[in-house]
Amino acid sequence: MVRHVTQTFPCKLLYSWATFKSGDIGNHFKRMSKIVTVFGADKCQGKAVATALLQDGDFTVRAVVQELNSPTTQELQTAGAHPLLIDFNNPDSISATLCGAHKCFVITHTDFNNKDPLRAEIQQGHRIADMCKQHNLRQIVLSGAHHVHRKYSLPARHMDAKACINDYMNELGLPKTEIIVPFYFESFLTTFKPNPVGKNSYKIAIPMGEAAMDGISINQIGPIVTTLLKDPQRWIGKSCFLSAGRLKIQEYAQILTHHLHPKQFKDSRISVREFVEFFRGPGAQDLGNMFEFWKRGGQKMNYALTLELYPELQQFQQWVSANSTLLRTALDNDQAVLTD
Repeated sequence: MVRHVTQTFPCKLLYSWATFKSGDIGNHFKRMSKIVTVFGADKCQGKAVATALLQDGDFTVRAVVQELNSPTTQELQTAGAHPLLIDFNNPDSISATLCGAHKCFVITHTDFNNKDPLRAEIQQGHRIADMCKQHNLRQIVLSGAHHVHRKYSLPARHMDAKACINDYMNELGLPKTEIIVPFYFESFLTTFKPNPVGKNSYKIAIPMGEAAMDGISINQIGPIVTTLLKDPQRWIGKSCFLSAGRLKIQEYAQILTHHLHPKQFKDSRISVREFVEFFRGPGAQDLGNMFEFWKRGGQKMNYALTLELYPELQQFQQWVSANSTLLRTALDNDQAVLTD
């Protein structure tokens, strides 16, 4: 049976650990080195980073979560991470997750149901940045984004917020490495799952036209961030534009067709306007503008650099081959199998 231990520290840390007695935690901390705080560890990208750091074995991982009893939190704890609860609206709570840490991975999340998601996410990022400065972290890896609205006057709040957070971290002079990620391959399992239009017939409703779209697997982001954290002298001050390859939507469809026979996939050739009407939801226009930004050549991702950071990088064809059962299950059950 897992026994949860709650102990109060000067840094106001709240832990849920099964591996230490209450009186031993403080002494254990003194012996630790290479402590990495991973924000958003209960979300997809943060979980990938925390998992890769644990597998590397060189780091003590603090998994910052918003629910201690979630399956993801329990999975990370079993793997050796130390879960910490956080209230992003409370600077003291953020400070507690960074007390004594050497490095951190930062990703913020957009809540399109918030009345002002752009401002809310920027405020969250600024609070994290301020606490990183206060605790004198040696390296921060930030999952950032491009300024879509600034460049093309197209609001994409989930990207614009992250770009503003990156700017603020630069203003503070933080020892930061930025990563910018493209389309997730896993999105074909969830948000952009192909739509059934007949028996074993599907269309992909992504409004890229004839423009190619960069992509990568979420799980490969973890080893990439691990590489960046293990070589701070080389990577601090740099932005890394990640990609496992560029394909047109019809090429994504052809690869899916090849590996998931007898299922057939095609590009729906949907416009951004049609996408927004079809997708609906509070973030539909933001996502449509993201694709428009990519379509106009705003990605500028770097496959060669990504391959250097992770030589075992999987391109889409390899990813589909390795995940064909998962894809078939998602399509057959018509339900998401991965959430963020």
